[in-house]
Amino acid sequence: MIEYAVKSGLTHIAVTDHDTIGGIAPAIAAARGRLEVIPAVEINTVAVDSSLQVQDVHILGYFIDSTNAELQAALAEQQKLRQEHVYSVLEGLNAGGIKLSLDDIRIFSQTGSIGKAHITKALVATGAAQDIMEAYEKYTSKSSPFFVQRKSISPASAIAGVRASGGIASLAHSGKRADVLELLMTLMTSGLEAVEVFHRMHSIKQQKRLKDFARKNNLFVTGGSDCHGPYQEFPPTVGSITLPAEALVAMKESRRLHSETFACS
Repeated sequence: MIEYAVKSGLTHIAVTDHDTIGGIAPAIAAARGRLEVIPAVEINTVAVDSSLQVQDVHILGYFIDSTNAELQAALAEQQKLRQEHVYSVLEGLNAGGIKLSLDDIRIFSQTGSIGKAHITKALVATGAAQDIMEAYEKYTSKSSPFFVQRKSISPASAIAGVRASGGIASLAHSGKRADVLELLMTLMTSGLEAVEVFHRMHSIKQQKRLKDFARKNNLFVTGGSDCHGPYQEFPPTVGSITLPAEALVAMKESRRLHSETFACS
């Protein structure tokens, strides 16, 4: 991924693996100073809305200190819940006649977090689906009879972990949600400092709506390609979404001032 980013002419990249910080150090080492790797993470959280509906809410953390104990504790709890979710998925698949084991999935996840990407790859490898998209639709999408609701920590817990590590917490790729502005207002009470405006699934109209909200509420603006590939015929998307330089400068300046204040306190 880093080699692809360097060849694409990127000057900065944030490695936002789901629920793990294990990729940060290898990415920095691979970059060898050719571009700046921003320490980051994406935490898959679950919230309950006013109608008691369970909603996935992804929290991005930028400029984090990966050695921070509170952040590591939040991620450890999230990893435990993630593993419980995988066991539940496997139980449902096996009960439905789809033979899949944790070892089948580990071939693709190695020592990292297990997610839908690895489960769907394993389903393809074992012959349960012809390709990744079929595996997703048949076995892991919300319309699938095998769907199992994710188990996760709360958005507030994720934000607290990011903030404790000196990072900036941002709401990820939620521009299509009808209640996104209400959700942002709620998360701001927990310390949310940013919103992901630039994303491959956000229309120009959605970007403007989020940018206007961010400006009025003093939130930082973030953006990214949300790359999960490449998968078969789907090319990598690293670098397909760029963040305006002034948005990056604003966040870096904020972290500089934060560090100076922390050092003096």
